Amino acid sequence: KIFAERIAEINEKVAPSAAVYSIQESLDAAEKLGYPVMARAAFSLGGLGSGFANSKEELKSLAQQAFAHSNQLIIDKSLKGWKEVEYDVVRDA
Repeated sequence: KIFAERIAEINEKVAPSAAVYSIQESLDAAEKLGYPVMARAAFSLGGLGSGFANSKEELKSLAQQAFAHSNQLIIDKSLKGWKEVEYDVVRDA
């Protein structure tokens, strides 16, 4: 959330997203964001539990797999067709 706020301050677009903790929350978030969505396990390496869903059925299956790797998923509005600009944040302390 903080990252998205900082990006908005420099007038860059950020895909709408939601952090969820259950399959039902995943489905609710996707309904709010609109399909297609991308689901990704919050704390996994190598893309485990990540993928695109074009429907409720696809998301339910994907979320079941993703929750095997993490207790939190990030549901993003699909980025297909967007151009990507990547920002890294580094700080000491």
